[in-house]
Parts: sequence; C-alpha cells; structure tokens
Amino acid sequence: MSNLEKKNDSDSPDVEALERPDVSERVDKMTERKLLSKLDKRIVPVIMWMYLMNFMDRVAIGNARLYGLEADLGLDGEQFQIAVSVLFITYCMFEVPSNLIIKRMQPARYLGGLAIGWGLVATFSAFVQNFAGLVACRLLLGFFEAGMFPGIILYLSMFYNRNSIALRSAYFFSVAAISGAVGGFVSYAIGFLDGRHGWLAWRWVLLINGIPSIVTGLVIPFVLPNSVETSKFLSDEEKRQLYVLRHTEVGQTVSGQQLHKADIMKAVKDWTTYGYAFCGFCQNIMLYSFSTFLPTIILDIGSWTRPEVQALTIPIYSLGAIAFLIMARIGDITGKRAIIIIPFNFIAIIGYILLLSNAGTGASFTGCFFIGIGVYTAGGMALTWLTSNCPRYGKRAFSSGFQLTMANAAGVPAPFIFANSTAPRFIQGYSTTIAALCCSNLMFLTLALYWRRRNKRRDAGLEDYKMEGKTEEEIMEMGDESPRFRYMY
Repeated sequence: MSNLEKKNDSDSPDVEALERPDVSERVDKMTERKLLSKLDKRIVPVIMWMYLMNFMDRVAIGNARLYGLEADLGLDGEQFQIAVSVLFITYCMFEVPSNLIIKRMQPARYLGGLAIGWGLVATFSAFVQNFAGLVACRLLLGFFEAGMFPGIILYLSMFYNRNSIALRSAYFFSVAAISGAVGGFVSYAIGFLDGRHGWLAWRWVLLINGIPSIVTGLVIPFVLPNSVETSKFLSDEEKRQLYVLRHTEVGQTVSGQQLHKADIMKAVKDWTTYGYAFCGFCQNIMLYSFSTFLPTIILDIGSWTRPEVQALTIPIYSLGAIAFLIMARIGDITGKRAIIIIPFNFIAIIGYILLLSNAGTGASFTGCFFIGIGVYTAGGMALTWLTSNCPRYGKRAFSSGFQLTMANAAGVPAPFIFANSTAPRFIQGYSTTIAALCCSNLMFLTLALYWRRRNKRRDAGLEDYKMEGKTEEEIMEMGDESPRFRYMY
C-alpha cells in the first residue's frame, strides 16, 4: 500500500495515515511529462468516451426531430421546445449536490452509476408514445446526467494541477463537438433503418444512442481510479511525485483537498462565483441552441435531404474540436484565459451576423463554421479558468458546480428563442445569442481586470500582512487568500 494512502480516502476508508512526502523537493519537467502522460493514457480516453455517450444521448432529440419525432408523437405548437428544455430543470437542481457528494461516494463508481442511469432512460425514450411520456423521460435524463459534467471537471482537478488541466479539460469538453460529428454520422446511417420492424427512424436514433451508455457505466469502475493514492496503475514512487507536483501549489494541502463547510461558505460569499456563473449562462445560450438546432439551421439554409444535413454537421463540429484543443494547449503554456475566451466569442458573433445577413447558402454555412469554432473554445476555457483559481477543494466543488448549474439553466430558455414560428430566419434566436455573448464578454473582461489588480497588489506586497504570525503550513492552507497565490486571468 502506498505511503500516501490515508484515512477517509475516497477509495478505502480504513487505510492508515502514513508518512507524507517532502513537498520542498521538486519534480523535473521530464518526469512531470512522463507522469502526466501516464495519467492521460488511463483517464482521458475514458472520460472522453463517457462524455461522448452523454452528449449524444442528450442532443439525440435534435436528430430525432429530423426523422419525424414531432409528427409521430402528435406534438404541436412549442411542445418540442418544452420537451427539450425540461431536461435542464432536473439537471440544474442536482449539479451542486452531486459535486458535494462525489468524493464520498467514490468518483469512479458514482460516475459509472450515472452512466447506467441515463443510458437506461435514453434507451427507453425510444418507446414513448406521447408528449407526456417524452417529458417524463427528459426529466429523468436530466436527473442522471446532472452530476456527470461538473463531476468530471472536479474529478480532473483531483489529478492535474492548474498548469495542465486546461488541455485535459479540452480533451474532455471537445467531445461536445466530436459528439456532434459522430452523432451526425450515426444518425445519417440510422436514417436508412426507417420503417424497419415498423419503427420510424427517430425511434432507432434514440434506441441506438442509449445502449452504449449502459455498457460504458458498467465498465467505468474497473478502469477509472478514485484518486492518485489508490491508483493501481501507478507505482509508489509515481504517486509520491504526483503528490509533490500537486502540493507545491498554494492551497493544495491534504486538509485543503477535503470538503470543509468554511470553504463552501467562502465560495458563496465570493462575487466572482456569480460572475463566472453569469458567463456560463450566457455561453450556454449559444452552446445548447447551436448543438440542438444546428441540423434544423442547415436544413433551412440550403436544399439538402435530411441524411445530407446530418453529414454536413460533421465538419463544423470537427473544426470546433480542433480549435479548442489548440487553444487549450496555448492556454496551459501561457497561463492565460480571458485573452483566448473573449476573441473566440467575437468569432462566434461574426458567425451569427453571417446567419442574420441571409446573404446566401455559402455565407450562412460559413457562419456555422465560425460559431462552431467559437462555441467550444470560449465555453470550455471558461470552465478551466474558474477551477484554476480555486485551489481548495470545497470552494472549487461548490463554485464549479454552481457555475455549471447556471450554465445549464440556459438550456431552459434556449429552445424557445429558436421557436418554430421564427423559422427559417431565426432572427430572434440569432439576435438573442449575440446579445448574450456581448454580456458574457463584458463580464469576462471585468473578471480579468479584477484578477490582474489582485495580482499586482500581491506583487507589490500590499497583502503580505495576512501572513504575519502564520507558519508555512498555515500560509499554504489559506488557498487563494494567500498573498503567495497568483490568479490566472
């Protein structure tokens, strides 16, 4: 058993507390790269696959719509938009509570259980016969999916430090783009099953998208570790080195990585918690409307068959994923966030302006590419920005959970700004999204200037008085309140 395993570990409550490594030592860059590579090979492919299954299940309803879901279930008026949006009611209700219990429940088993739950609901959604059944399935889907996204963001922060988490989060979040491409391809292929065994294609879309999630959930507990300390694929020396890498950062003490009520209350009282949450809401107005209605938008700007529309979504999503991965790597190297987020929001705004201009199929389709580039890069980098500035676990758990709660609350109004009555121009939807992104950029700029000012004060020694009379351990325990801590912006 590793010398890092201690009482109350998430994987074994009975392990004994043993001697901790000396965090005054340093791990060289070559060793650090090897350690991160080993973590990447075990963790990153699993969470990418898990989120692929999750996002495909969530947005499959957009592809099902193309294959006759509305007509077959007799939906009228805004009933489809209602069915899309109700998922986010239960989704938002359970994100913060889920983040606060994930460590106690053992992360790998907890995430696996969620995958089984939403996979079952997604699969049985194929059997609904009316609007009420569809709404019930969407509410249940939101309940099981609520803990997945914030849980994985928090899970990654248990293994990676603030200078390496952006790229890993990008691997994970870029799957939102990849899922669009994969979902488009899968739905294109499933379209040829239309009429088989008396089922319309939309039922096959929901059924075939749901089953892999169940299998994924069964496998996850056997491949994902619950913590660095209990990772069987790491040697004792590698665990020691990872411990040193994490705990040389201010706030990354053993106590600081436990859940404390005081840390939660600090997050509640911190205005930046609400600033990031506001940005999350604005960003996800774009994300959810784009991911759900992109097939409909493409259908309305050209003369294509429905299978062709599905195929045309693939390059848009793929380019979005590539752009995000590149910029996340740059963000990790430079330690910058706002200077990436704000310009990419403007790129998305240009895309919406092209759609609003109605200047022809070519211009509108180009606009879709601009939006695809902006939506994932800006939104994904915002998530890593918040967690990078919350070194203590309790504050990070609440803040990231609340940010994602508000972000996903955007899923409720997003379908209605693209109401059927506004098709095919969707002027209301495009204009509202542009306004949301402008508001988001203003808040991102405010946050960046605020963190920059805080860092300058600390560089000038204006907050050094906070360390007076404190031991080194107590200074490390201060987390982001320590004058030694520097905020990312």
